[in-house]
Amino acid sequence: MQRRDISAQKRFFNFKGKMPPVTFEAEPAPLPAAHAADEPKLITDTTLRDGAQDPRFALFPAETRVRYYDLLHKLDNGTGRIEQVEVFIYQKRDQWCLEKLLDRGYTFPQVTTWTRATPKDIKLMVEVTQGRVKETGMLASCSDHHIFDKLGYRSKEEAAEKYLQPILTAMEHGVTPRVHLEDATKSDIYGFVIPFIQKALAETNGKAKFRICDTLGVGFPDAYAALPFGVPRLISTIVKETGAELEWHGHNDFGFATANSVIAWRYGARRVNVAFGGLGERTGNTTLEQVVADYIRIYGDPGFDLTALLEMADLIRNEVGEVNVKAPIVGDAIFTTAAGIHQAGVERQKQAEGGDIYLPFAPDILGKEQVELSRVGSLSGAEGMLAALNRRHQELTGEPGPFTATSRVMKYIYDKVQDAYDGRWDDQKRAYVGERREFFTADDLYRLAKEFEALHPERAAAAASRGAPVPDPSRLRA
Repeated sequence: MQRRDISAQKRFFNFKGKMPPVTFEAEPAPLPAAHAADEPKLITDTTLRDGAQDPRFALFPAETRVRYYDLLHKLDNGTGRIEQVEVFIYQKRDQWCLEKLLDRGYTFPQVTTWTRATPKDIKLMVEVTQGRVKETGMLASCSDHHIFDKLGYRSKEEAAEKYLQPILTAMEHGVTPRVHLEDATKSDIYGFVIPFIQKALAETNGKAKFRICDTLGVGFPDAYAALPFGVPRLISTIVKETGAELEWHGHNDFGFATANSVIAWRYGARRVNVAFGGLGERTGNTTLEQVVADYIRIYGDPGFDLTALLEMADLIRNEVGEVNVKAPIVGDAIFTTAAGIHQAGVERQKQAEGGDIYLPFAPDILGKEQVELSRVGSLSGAEGMLAALNRRHQELTGEPGPFTATSRVMKYIYDKVQDAYDGRWDDQKRAYVGERREFFTADDLYRLAKEFEALHPERAAAAASRGAPVPDPSRLRA
């Protein structure tokens, strides 16, 4: 490996508030050697540290953090793939939480901490943890924007020397330093990042670890994308030039947090850093549940207990802040459809030879025994309405629903639903007004069926003569 020197030149990536443009190389970034894929990929969790900085809530309660750690341990399920969780050490609530986490005695996830890049903070961490924490993250801002404009260093060389002090202090106390290279995707890769990593490895006899931080989410998941934005090229270049053990930490400002994390694995990163639900600054961090799902798709399921994910969602929703109902993997509405063509597929997949038609995976692998597959709205087709109607009939009577797609009652219900969403014509406004803006419930559909029978009593009598059970109207929900 070529030893590189820290550059004296300043290199800024200033786009004057415009969208940062991505440029492309003629050749793709190289994949790592085959032997690099032998070690299992790992996940680290920053929900209790970076995730707790989410601007949507003022406090991530300490007791909730402990319960979250229990669920993270349940999710890992003894696999060791969810390797670590990191926490703050500065406030009394942080120190109480840290003690409770350590007292759990879990092998995985390991408890790690985060500090600023000062020897004083390292000594505080050792004092607070009483030697029970064997690895800590420490900030080392690496872009020229941070080195010069934020921190006011006179040179990159000065910044490197300052960052080395807490790294060496950690080594003196038997603590492995995990160096967080903040703003790496806006950094001078050959002029600072690579030479600094080389220097830190030399000073620590190769023991230092490094987190490559896409602090502003500007990383781009394309093998042809140029440095410093191109994540495949960034990771593969640093691995080739330094041999360092890398962890990827992404943000979601351009919607690529999960994609960048997965591709960082592919191009040589050993670890990916995540937060549940994408909690974190601005658009948030890489999402734990999405990375876990993609881990299984790429590397196989090592034995995760996926039922913990929905328990995490309930915990966060009830005690911290909102969880998007449409969030992949853990959202309440992710298996639900309202479009007629999708609802038809959902109904037919129950007997489909080829399996699920409109579900990417079975809800029960998350522990969901019952899910709402269809909602009746303005774009729903008769088949979705029919399924909801027959399902409600069976709930009320205990007998299979008698309604069919070709019956007159279904045409009546379908027309009534569409009329409600059309609204009524107003001659003065020359427009439709008063349109319905809510979903129809199964009870709403059932009432329309009863309405049709009242308009056509001869059909109701014929149904009764065939022994069709009649539900108790009092059981219909208001």
